[in-house]
Amino acid sequence: MGEKNALSYIRDVCFEVTRYNITGLSSIPEAAALSEISRGGTNILLRHTIPGPGENPVYLLEYYNPEKVGILESTFCPEDLYVASSPEFPSENENFVLEADWIDLIIRGLSPSSGTESEIVDLNDGSKILEMLEGSDDRGIEGLEDSKIEDNLPQEFSYIKNDGSLRRFSYDGEQFSAWNEGENTVLVNFYGSKLIRKHFDSLFRLVKNEVFRTASQARKMTAEKIIDYGYLGDSTVPEKSIEDLISEKKRIENHFDENGRNVLKIEGHYEEKEEKSSKNKKNSDSPKEMVLLNDKNTSKQYDSEGRLTVEEFTLWSYKKNSFGRRIVEERKMRNEYDYSSVRDGGLMKPDLKYYENGELHLLRKYKSADSYSEKLYFDGGFSVEVIYENGIKKTEIIYMNDVEKRRRNFEY
Repeated sequence: MGEKNALSYIRDVCFEVTRYNITGLSSIPEAAALSEISRGGTNILLRHTIPGPGENPVYLLEYYNPEKVGILESTFCPEDLYVASSPEFPSENENFVLEADWIDLIIRGLSPSSGTESEIVDLNDGSKILEMLEGSDDRGIEGLEDSKIEDNLPQEFSYIKNDGSLRRFSYDGEQFSAWNEGENTVLVNFYGSKLIRKHFDSLFRLVKNEVFRTASQARKMTAEKIIDYGYLGDSTVPEKSIEDLISEKKRIENHFDENGRNVLKIEGHYEEKEEKSSKNKKNSDSPKEMVLLNDKNTSKQYDSEGRLTVEEFTLWSYKKNSFGRRIVEERKMRNEYDYSSVRDGGLMKPDLKYYENGELHLLRKYKSADSYSEKLYFDGGFSVEVIYENGIKKTEIIYMNDVEKRRRNFEY
C-alpha cells in the first residue's frame, strides 16, 4: 500500500469510527471494534471551523476530509435536516452517551421548560409517545426480543441537548428524535434508507406522516410519500386522509365515517397539463404544470349492524386521439349485498347483485355457505344459471328472455 493510499485509508477509518461513535452507523466493519478505544477523541473532531472567508462552517473531521462533507449530517440529522430552525450542533462538553431512560428524556424535551416536575410526570409518563410510535407500516423503536436479552446487545446512544432533554436516540442503527413545534409534536425515526416524520396535534392525533428516502447528502434526499389527516371537532377518528405518492405521481384520498369505516376512496394520478394551442406552449425548459386525473372512485354504504350493503366503483381510462387530445372513458360498477337470508350466525355470505353501467350482470343467491345459485346475464336476453351444492357444480340452465331453453345436470 503506497503512502498516499495508506493516508487515505487512515482518514476513511478515522471518519467512519467517529461517525460510528456518535450515531451507531458506519460503512466499514472495523468501526465497531475500534470505537471503544477512540471515543475520547471524537469531541475534538466535532468542533467547527470555517475553511475560508464567506464559507460555511464545517466539522474538523470534514475539514480534513473535504470529500465527505455532508455525510455526517445526513447520518444523524432527523432534527437537523427537517427542522426549519438552526440545528444545535454538539458542543465540546456535550455528553453523547448518557445513562438515562430515553422515554424520560423525550418527555423532558416535550414538556414546557417552565413546568414543574408534577406537570412533566402528568404527560402520561411516556405512554403517549409509545402510543404514537405504534403502527404496522412504519418501523418504530422496538422492544428487545428474547434472543437479544443476552450477550452482545446492540449499542444504544442518547444525544442530549444542553438543557438535558433528548436530541436524538439511536438503537441498533435506528435513529429517533422528538420535539415540539408550537402546540404540535413531531416524531422522527430513521432506519436504513427510510426517514419517517410524524406530526401530532395538541390532542396527540396524527395529522401528517411523511416518508423520505435518504441519501449521502441532505440535499439529495427525496420525499416518497406524504399523508395528511383531517378531523372533525375533538374526534380521534380521522374524517379524511390525503396521500400523495410523490415518486409514483399518484394521489389517494380516503373519507371515513364516525366509526372509522372507509366510505369513499378516490384514486388519481398526475399528468402534464395539455396545451390548448401550439401558440401558447411554454418553453420546453420551464417546469411543466401538472393536473390531477381521477382513476378510480370506490364508495361504500353500511347498515345499522355495520355490514357492507352497497359498493360502487367508477373507473376512468385515458387515451389520445389522432389530434393529441385526451379522450376519457368511464365505467361504473355496483355490488348490492342482501343479508335477509343469512341465518347461520353470519357464516353464510349475503346474496349479491352485480351491475355494470346500470345493467344487471350477475345474481348470486345462497342456501348455505357452499350451496348457492349464480346467474349471469348477457346482451340480447341470454342468461346462464349455475347451481352449486356443497361446493360442487350440479346444474346448468340456459335462458332466453327468462324462459328456460336447456338444462344440464352433472353427476360426480
